Amino acid sequence: MIRLFSSIKHFPLVVALGLASALFLQACSDQSSAPNSAPDKNTVQPPAEVTSLTGAHVLVFSKTNGWRHDSIPAGIEALKKLASENNFTVLATEDSALFNDAELAKFNAVVFLNTTSDVLNEQQELAMERYIQAGGGFVGIHAATDTESGGDWFWYRNLVGAVFKNHPSVPSNVQLARVDITNKNHESTKGLPDHFEINDEWYNFRDMYEFINVLAKVDESTYQGGEHGHDHPISWYHEYDGGRSFYTGLGHTAETFSNAHFIQHLLGGIRYSVGLNYREGSAPQLDYSKSRPENNRFVKKTLIENLNEPVKFDFFPNGDALIALRPGMFTRVDYKTGAAHDAGTIAVEYNKIQEWGLIGVAIDPDFSRTNWVYVAFNVKDEQNNFYQKLSRFEWRNNQVDTSTEKEILRYGIDNNCCHTGGDLQFGNNGELFFSTGDNTNPHDQDGYAPLDFRPDMKKNDGLRAPGNTQDLRGKVLRIKPNADGTYDIPAGNLFSDASQGRPEIYVMGARNPYSITFDKKTNTLFYGDVGPDANVDSDEKGPRGYDEVNRVTAAGNFGWPLVIGQNRPYKMFDYINQKGGETADVNAPMNVSALNTGAKQLPPAQPAFIAYPYAASEIFPELGVGGRTALVADVYRANDYPESINRYPAYYDNKLFIADFMRAWVKAVTFDEQGRIQKIEPFAPQISYALPIDTRFSPDGTLYVLEYGMSWFTGNPDARLARIEYVGAGNRPPLAVITLNKNQAGLPAHIQASAAESTDLDGDAIRYQWTLTCANDGCASKDLGNARDLELPFSEAGTFTLSLQITDVHGATATASQQLEIGNEPATIELVSAQNKSFFWGDTSSFAYQLEINDLEDGAIKTITNNNPNVQLRYSAAQQAGAQGHQLASISDQAKNLLDANNCLSCHKLDEKVVGPALREVAKKYQDDPNAMAYLVKKIGNGGSGVWGEMNMPAFSGLGEADLKVLATYILSLNKEEAAVASLPLAGKLSLNAHQATQQRLLDNTPFVAQGEAYSLAVSYSDKPVNGMSAIAVNKIFSLIPHRVDLDSVFDGARASKDVKRHTFREIKTIQMPATTDWSGFALGSFDLTQIKSLQVGAFFFKEAAAWQFELRRNNAEGEVIAAGVLSSGAELKTYQRSTIAVTPTSGFSELYLQLKVENKTSGELSLQDISFEK
Repeated sequence: MIRLFSSIKHFPLVVALGLASALFLQACSDQSSAPNSAPDKNTVQPPAEVTSLTGAHVLVFSKTNGWRHDSIPAGIEALKKLASENNFTVLATEDSALFNDAELAKFNAVVFLNTTSDVLNEQQELAMERYIQAGGGFVGIHAATDTESGGDWFWYRNLVGAVFKNHPSVPSNVQLARVDITNKNHESTKGLPDHFEINDEWYNFRDMYEFINVLAKVDESTYQGGEHGHDHPISWYHEYDGGRSFYTGLGHTAETFSNAHFIQHLLGGIRYSVGLNYREGSAPQLDYSKSRPENNRFVKKTLIENLNEPVKFDFFPNGDALIALRPGMFTRVDYKTGAAHDAGTIAVEYNKIQEWGLIGVAIDPDFSRTNWVYVAFNVKDEQNNFYQKLSRFEWRNNQVDTSTEKEILRYGIDNNCCHTGGDLQFGNNGELFFSTGDNTNPHDQDGYAPLDFRPDMKKNDGLRAPGNTQDLRGKVLRIKPNADGTYDIPAGNLFSDASQGRPEIYVMGARNPYSITFDKKTNTLFYGDVGPDANVDSDEKGPRGYDEVNRVTAAGNFGWPLVIGQNRPYKMFDYINQKGGETADVNAPMNVSALNTGAKQLPPAQPAFIAYPYAASEIFPELGVGGRTALVADVYRANDYPESINRYPAYYDNKLFIADFMRAWVKAVTFDEQGRIQKIEPFAPQISYALPIDTRFSPDGTLYVLEYGMSWFTGNPDARLARIEYVGAGNRPPLAVITLNKNQAGLPAHIQASAAESTDLDGDAIRYQWTLTCANDGCASKDLGNARDLELPFSEAGTFTLSLQITDVHGATATASQQLEIGNEPATIELVSAQNKSFFWGDTSSFAYQLEINDLEDGAIKTITNNNPNVQLRYSAAQQAGAQGHQLASISDQAKNLLDANNCLSCHKLDEKVVGPALREVAKKYQDDPNAMAYLVKKIGNGGSGVWGEMNMPAFSGLGEADLKVLATYILSLNKEEAAVASLPLAGKLSLNAHQATQQRLLDNTPFVAQGEAYSLAVSYSDKPVNGMSAIAVNKIFSLIPHRVDLDSVFDGARASKDVKRHTFREIKTIQMPATTDWSGFALGSFDLTQIKSLQVGAFFFKEAAAWQFELRRNNAEGEVIAAGVLSSGAELKTYQRSTIAVTPTSGFSELYLQLKVENKTSGELSLQDISFEK
């Protein structure tokens, strides 16, 4: 029983019929959940001025990994001249190693001078973020917007303010145009004329950050090729993430850096950028306490594992956690000891497919007085009617006492999949929020809105529930429970007139609001809503699916099933006649369902705070791609928690923590008071999770993460509760790493172990302690001492665990362990051939081979018995290009990597059904289908349902065609594995006739771009059990790749000289070499040079004719010279040219290192594209 304003009484199961027009308590026009409304530029106040730069320090960074501008030297000289004239200092560098806290702290501002592409690694990116957050200044010149634009460093895109899209090329890339100053109250524009003309390259931009303040525009009527229209910004500033940023799009030409207007503009931009940290006569005033902590200051501590379908948890005031398990059990985790205890069981209607059972739990905010625990769960009555209900129990003797149940609210549900919601969160003044799912079948509308009005499809009509104002499904309810089990309706819910809608409703139009949180400081509700599965927009049905995170400051309708995402309306598809209908009106949505029992006209739909599809989101690319299940944690408020070294830093204050169950990440969202999102950033991204299903901050201010585990609808060994602990601004624990020469060995064995790769992040000295334990009966543990390196002799067989504990000078410890299996030595497999064992040529038709397999215990293996050993030849053109230069991974290895990276194994197992079918069952189903490959490639890419049951498979549109083919090939091969394909002989001649499509490409005098072509000879052997140890299976793959090697596919920046970098020219990826008289080079990898007589080196030459000395050496820059010659450009530039260089006859495999230098000083440039190994 409930009380409405303590006067009108209603019963939970009584439904009042609504009228056609509704009276709503709150108009929703003041909702602040729309992130795209731009700030009023007219209200921006001019920043504080810095009139002097005396003593300032500026870092000028001009590293390029893409196009290199000729104007960089002129830019450096201009900045040095400005420094000399204005009494500040400039350090010009291309060394990204300077991007660390200690070095950046020396500078008031960092200038990105025509940098391009990916110039910083992850650690350096974080250092740059921390510098800006500490109050640092940033100046971007021209191509700074063409920097870090292709990866996932979205923070930088916001800092610089936009991303380069393109520039005009007709009649030229450099054109005379007029610049119009739009804001003359800024240091960079004061004193400039209202308009001036200048020759430059005029960028068009994309992904412009909404908070920039425009200083100048370029008039598109004065040149050709502009794409922005009247408002084409070319310079702007803004304060971002604690620091200041200034950008100018000018600076392509060297002449620009001698233009008086531009120089004045640039000097003012530098003055602005240093304004938060510059004090004349002092070092930069940077406050790193305001910066994002290093990722390694967060560590994961597992408290309990092996849980049976954990779904939700909450905290007692003393910090103990109470976990709700879907089958109906509770588990309490002791805060002080981490010990787990059974905490009671309630009777629930447990249904795995319907997602029913125990679904939510909340501890009363006044628990120390009441001992009350609130629980949401599913039940069935004697007439087989199903309900979702909310009850209150007393906590007695560390148990949820089922005898004390007081039912507060229940509502009817259909016996129908899916979506329960079920989260419980207390707000202010004893208000309880209760999320409810839409209880609507999602599987028969191809992932679009369930607007199916066919008579036999009642459960597919979403307007009967989430769009129904008199139905509690698909809502977030808001009530105030009373001591007697009744509840009051707080003021401010969506419907003030109960005839128009249920008074409990705070939010309507939700699909599956599985997680909710309430920010008490701002009286704001946040919830994660799991969206539908459509991967593409439909002309007939409407938008694709989105998951949402919503911010609710006043009661409202968030649209489902008529509207999704940021107010994208669905169409009223006619499922009877299979044709499209009218588009829903987001401002006045109508419920036209015959099953509707509430108001026909609904409140206006509110746009999502965050919305993201399976594919990369254009608005929120930080959220990635793939399967999705949006969750919210809490808004972090540092002052809500006791002060300690382990309390999260104030940097995270006011940030909303969100998570995703399928993508297995946690992120922090920064937004302003109007709800406009400023940035979304990863939180401790080095930590991995087995499907996080709930996450909350504990009473001590530590984030807890509840992990469901990788298999669905069952208990999991990796279903766990973990704390993400902040180790403080002081000492960090060390990292323990064990390296072994091998972990399987025959008798007698000699194992070499080392802790040399163990590190202390603070540079402290480390103490080592080794221990050996064994699983054998009567075997005692051994203390192995404190040396860094060990030599371990074994004379007895068995399974042993080698453990290492390291301790730093402050007493912080870390451990690592490795399992050793002694008694059976793995076999060795070697390929013997008189032919080259790395390459095939266009005319290669066969390959003669012999396999030598030797086993310490079994001896030399000369014959095949029961298909053991097994030898198979495969050809693929879908290999990962980056694997060239090494023994290529098999299709199986690639597929397993893709399955793991895209979290496929959370829904599919090899041999058992989880959410989707077993992969081997898929292989069986399509084994005789000639179109199976094309079908599976499309199915994996686009997602869908209906073949194996109700569950919808998410789309993996982020995968390329090659990766989709790898997955499809692997899945279809699983059925063939069962047939135990007969082995090829251990010696013989292989017919190589599958590379016809590559033959012409190998002969053409054009750039060779790797497509992953490879013959792979896969060899496996399982030895015999011996000495009580199991048999060991050994697999080895020998690959032949095209004799023309695409250098981008083997390039590794970590094995290259610092000035060697990737470069893209006319969409062809190349390796750009520096024009210096000192050698620069990079490692190619290991290749067989048997029969190789010469090289043909393919390259592009730029700017001016020049000659380059070329060397190919063994191992490294000091190794034996294998080939030497000259690469000469000739007169024709910017064209692909090949040079022939003789090779000293060499047999066998060699690690190869390529290096070049110019013969004479030149401004010419060289980009290498491919190398052809010729017989």
